[in-house]
Amino acid sequence: MPEDPDTRPTILIVEDIVFIRMMSEDYFEDAGFRTLSARTAAEAIAFLETDPSIRYLFADIHLPDGDDGQKLAAIARKRWPPVKIILTSADMPADQVRLPVRGMFLPKPYSLDRIRHTFETMP
Repeated sequence: MPEDPDTRPTILIVEDIVFIRMMSEDYFEDAGFRTLSARTAAEAIAFLETDPSIRYLFADIHLPDGDDGQKLAAIARKRWPPVKIILTSADMPADQVRLPVRGMFLPKPYSLDRIRHTFETMP
């Protein structure tokens, strides 16, 4: 008998700091999400291209190798319009963040409860 498909909502977490990424993965798994995680924008785009179940993108703005979460968010909005997007940063003022339409910014430090609630209430 084939296994039932995973029907949990899928969140893609894009964070280069391993501890923060793992903490976020654990939190969202415990909250009933299926998690995928990437360290760079290129890894994130590869997931988006191959996994149509992704509904949420939670990304840091500053990523390694010159990657930028803002550019990732713009690409995601253009190519995968239904994906809900939240960007975060510890050192970028909210008024300097370039967000795509329907994107949100929540500064670090953040509460993962607030991130989840924001995703759940986004249109």
